[in-house]
Amino acid sequence: MKTPYFSFAVGELPKGCQLCVRGEKLVLFTTGACPRNCFYCPLSPWRRGDVVYANERPVKSTEDVIEEAITQEAKGAGVTGGDPLARLDRTVEYIKLLKERFGRDFHVHLYTTGALATKKNLEKLYDAGLDEIRFHPDLFNPSSKLFRVEIENIKNAFDFDWDVGGEIPAIPGQFERMEWYAEFLDKLGAKFLNVNELEYSEMTLKTLLEMGYEPVSDESAAIKGSLETGLKLLEWGEKNTSLSYHLCTAKLKDAVQLRNRLKRMAKNVAKPYMEITEEGTLRFGVAEYDDLDELYSFLVEEAEVPPEWLYINREKGRIEMPEEVAVELAEAVEGDVKFFVVEEYPTWDRLEVERTPL
Repeated sequence: MKTPYFSFAVGELPKGCQLCVRGEKLVLFTTGACPRNCFYCPLSPWRRGDVVYANERPVKSTEDVIEEAITQEAKGAGVTGGDPLARLDRTVEYIKLLKERFGRDFHVHLYTTGALATKKNLEKLYDAGLDEIRFHPDLFNPSSKLFRVEIENIKNAFDFDWDVGGEIPAIPGQFERMEWYAEFLDKLGAKFLNVNELEYSEMTLKTLLEMGYEPVSDESAAIKGSLETGLKLLEWGEKNTSLSYHLCTAKLKDAVQLRNRLKRMAKNVAKPYMEITEEGTLRFGVAEYDDLDELYSFLVEEAEVPPEWLYINREKGRIEMPEEVAVELAEAVEGDVKFFVVEEYPTWDRLEVERTPL
């Protein structure tokens, strides 16, 4: 069936996905370290090291994780990497932290290659409170020794009372390997297999093009043939396995999951002079000038703008204000002052997505 989230499903979506599509899942990136080097891995260069992020926020202390979860009003977390098991103690610490702070109902799922999923390591994750584990073995390199280790380790997960599933990209030309993995999980008693539409990133585009893969269009990062491969697996899986399936599309990630997360965050971080748009971005006016203090004094004393409408953002070198105030000032103020209307994500990094000169 087609879901309301521009994705496709067989059976019920895993609990982690249900929360994710509503924007209720904190993305907890516990390390960029990984035992593998997949040709389709989209990680940016600055995340390939041993770093920790909560959504877009760099984590320097446990309080950063808690603060980000509160800002998002998160009801769960997806623990990812890299491979979170490559820094197991750290990952366990964060799972315990979230469970202790937000309660047992705060749902945590985790992605892993399986390479480090020994019985002892899985026991630590289970004892920490992990609710759902998703395995992504080196499915497209089945002759490697690491793949054989991963497949054996996946079997360990069924000794614990949590939801076990798989998560793989839909790679055109690799249907038989995907089919094999679905059968493998089904025989073990797994609950689901998530299939992601393959997308390129700045890190993978050159490699994917050299391998013969192409984007579906100039406007999309999705790879041609991936969606069709995923749909084919769902149709086969519905008839031949008892697994639930979710084909997560590129459109879901951008138009649904990210948008819903931004909207949850925006209402908690927006200042009084900011408008929250339908997309969850923050829209407001800015004025830029070499001397911000001089500009502030001019706007308050000469232009008679109420001080409560102005905010000096020294980090970004500008004075922020309601959009309509910036529009009026742009028509009235002469000289070197520049006025804009900007839209930003309500995220920690405040990514600017649009700037309109006035």
